[in-house]
Amino acid sequence: MTPLAAGVRRRALIIGGLAATLLVAVYVLAVWTSAGQRFEDAVLKAATLAAGSPDGLRAARTLHTITNASLAGAVIAVLAIGLLRRKLVLGFLGAGVIAASVVTVEILQRSVLRPVLLATGNRREDQSFPSGHTAIAMSVMCALVLVAPYRGRGAAVFLTSLWAASVGVAAVTADWHRPSDTIGSDLVVVIYTCTAVAVLAWSGRVSEVTLPTTAGRAARGLLAGVYGVTTLLAFGVAVVVRGVVGGPALTAGRAVALFGSAAVALTLLGLLGRVDLSAPPPGAGSGATAPTWPRSPLARRTSCGTAGTESPRPPQTTVPSGRRPVQTGPG
Repeated sequence: MTPLAAGVRRRALIIGGLAATLLVAVYVLAVWTSAGQRFEDAVLKAATLAAGSPDGLRAARTLHTITNASLAGAVIAVLAIGLLRRKLVLGFLGAGVIAASVVTVEILQRSVLRPVLLATGNRREDQSFPSGHTAIAMSVMCALVLVAPYRGRGAAVFLTSLWAASVGVAAVTADWHRPSDTIGSDLVVVIYTCTAVAVLAWSGRVSEVTLPTTAGRAARGLLAGVYGVTTLLAFGVAVVVRGVVGGPALTAGRAVALFGSAAVALTLLGLLGRVDLSAPPPGAGSGATAPTWPRSPLARRTSCGTAGTESPRPPQTTVPSGRRPVQTGPG
């Protein structure tokens, strides 16, 4: 394994492990503490009051676009991009990120508990951690970024993150999910994305690359800066207005969902910075460069004679000028 591949794998494992730790922490703090339930009860109450508003109706329409058919279409699109680029490994890993994220979220929704810790509040019996809609949107985003070529990675992150963020915010706005549900889904997707990158690094399919133009490199850096600022602003808004009943509480919940989406996009850019995922595995091209003909003339004559197309010639004797060659045979 090259030093670059080892570094990429180490980075992916560290980020994936951190995401797994945060997943447990978010669940415990948001679901199993009174403060967490109080904040999310306030968000649910505000979202219920806004359900019939234009924002609520628009959010519901956004969520209704995610169906089994659209999920299957996204998986097919990821596989098709991998096939067109002749990078089937990337296509299968991207599809695996989607499938594993969705299945894991479904298992968690059916297995983890949500106790009632407050005597009063906006009670709901559903166990909504994590969000299935957010998991689908985020996993599709990460899968498309994995199969995209390096030059188009910035555009892929930007365009898909806009859609994925809108789904996460809509899940809170439409009163379908609590803010922590979206963060949990974000972290599940990050875990599987890091696993896919670690597999690519372990198999030696990564190489160092950079954008050829200064403008391209500046645009990529600016994009990372935008996501960094968005992450900080969204987190700040959520902290400032948390726990306020009414409109500000819903704003805080939306800010939490936006924070998670921006953080995932920023993590992708950091994880895959100057890393091309489409490099061939070590030794993949060794057979193409092997000579198809014996190197030396003697080996060529020997091999041809063995095949029966040319008999090996007897060695020639050099005779000095003015002398007759000595006969060594009968005659």
